[in-house]
Amino acid sequence: MAYVIATVSLWMIVSALTALRPGRRGLFAAFAYPVGWAAGELPVQAILLDLAMLLLLRWWGWPRSAWLGPLVLITALVVVVENLVLIVVQFLSRSVVRRALASSPRRPLTIGRPRDDVSGSWWRTMLQIPFHPRNMQFISNVAYGPHPRQVLDVWRTSRTPQDAPVIVYFHGGAWTFGDKREQGRPMLHEFVARGWIVVTSNYRLSPGNAWPTHMVDAKRVLGWVKKNIANYGGDIDRLIVAGGSAGGHLAALLALSEPEEWLSPDQCDVVDWSVRGCIALYAVLEMTGDEAHWRGLGHGLRILLERRVVQQPFMGNEALYEQMSPYYRINEDAPPFLVVQGGNDTLVDVNVARNFVVEFSRRALAPIYYVELPLTQHAFDHTASPRTSSTTRAAIAFAESVTRTRRPLTDELLASYQSPPVEVLVDDGATGWRPAIDVASRRGTFYVVSADNAFSNPFDIDNERRRAELDELARSKGLLSSPAIGRDPQGAWPEEKGLAIFEQSEEFCRALGRAFEQHAIYEVTPDDCRVVVVS
Repeated sequence: MAYVIATVSLWMIVSALTALRPGRRGLFAAFAYPVGWAAGELPVQAILLDLAMLLLLRWWGWPRSAWLGPLVLITALVVVVENLVLIVVQFLSRSVVRRALASSPRRPLTIGRPRDDVSGSWWRTMLQIPFHPRNMQFISNVAYGPHPRQVLDVWRTSRTPQDAPVIVYFHGGAWTFGDKREQGRPMLHEFVARGWIVVTSNYRLSPGNAWPTHMVDAKRVLGWVKKNIANYGGDIDRLIVAGGSAGGHLAALLALSEPEEWLSPDQCDVVDWSVRGCIALYAVLEMTGDEAHWRGLGHGLRILLERRVVQQPFMGNEALYEQMSPYYRINEDAPPFLVVQGGNDTLVDVNVARNFVVEFSRRALAPIYYVELPLTQHAFDHTASPRTSSTTRAAIAFAESVTRTRRPLTDELLASYQSPPVEVLVDDGATGWRPAIDVASRRGTFYVVSADNAFSNPFDIDNERRRAELDELARSKGLLSSPAIGRDPQGAWPEEKGLAIFEQSEEFCRALGRAFEQHAIYEVTPDDCRVVVVS
């Protein structure tokens, strides 16, 4: 018995070391994920197992050997110390997550504390088992297509309000395995408990189905939600997408795709394909296997894609692989993103997420939030650990920030934007504040964008911060701009400050307006000041 326990303890030592410092080459790389994941996510269970083995050995009979008994004690002590370090890492993740969102250069977020969790509790976190809320309702296996895998579940509770926000979640599994009920449950249960409607779906898998079947199904799920979720109490205007690993890849592509891409014939009646945000958890955001992103892991990804998923060689099909990559699809009109990545991920290198965030910040106009978790493996969120509860609170904070209820753009509200009666002025440098049309007569057509009063909700106390954000964005993008003001001569509406944007296209300025949650911007020509609806 002592030999068995010593052997098990030695294995647990190696497992914990793998979680703390996973190998990336040869045989070590093959075992880094399964071994490191279990050790990194279940340190409490490892300590309890270690203590139970010592008690069992005490009951069985302590070895009388001069070296075996001390070996058992030493290995048990090392197991306890290593796993205590892993427990500390999980709890330290709370402050890492909190600081990451609070220090975001764009619209910093404040996340809740553990006591604010609705679905979680200390004993659930201790057991790390993702129990669902007691009053949770499952509408299971709703068909969104004719194939047996084209089914989805709708999660809600008996108290979910009407017009609830919606999160659509896609499971991971390297596009070859996985199920809608297996992944992301701690996070999704918290969303449900907070009054959200959750939609999880299956999709057709490889190698039986080659790309882009997976994406066609993901688009079909989104179309089904757009057309049907109101029947379950959901608000299609307050919708985000999310996913982990391969599911994060599908969610990111949905958020960045064009409306006509991967469209099924029965969904041509869907007018609005937009989403309010995307949560990408350890997602595959680059699909070419470029080692500048993958740092040694790209070859394995390319083999998987060539042999099982895409089933076409990369050479000669480079454009297809780039088309599959969210990294190459980032554009100025991209919705806000939350990217969460483990620093010890041996399936998706942390550099993939880092590069995506840098490129997003360079090209997109919406904010992006990035959380990098130290000493954390792939798929960390499958268990209800302290680390998972912290990233769940980050996801909640992000989702609530991007799905605030919009004031509807009524005919009356749109009429109130017209100029005149609204007076639009531009600070034209040496000549001072001038009517916008006068400035356009000298400088050509331009656009006026404001950051004030998101979706025309008046007297927004956050206007000063939003103005500073717009000014900084214009500076960082190198935009040619001047201060502008829109004001009502009758005083029925407070002055709205903004920027006159010169030498940019209408498409760009419309995207800028959407990024700052505006219903409309002004197009100013030498002859007219026209309201352009952007929402």
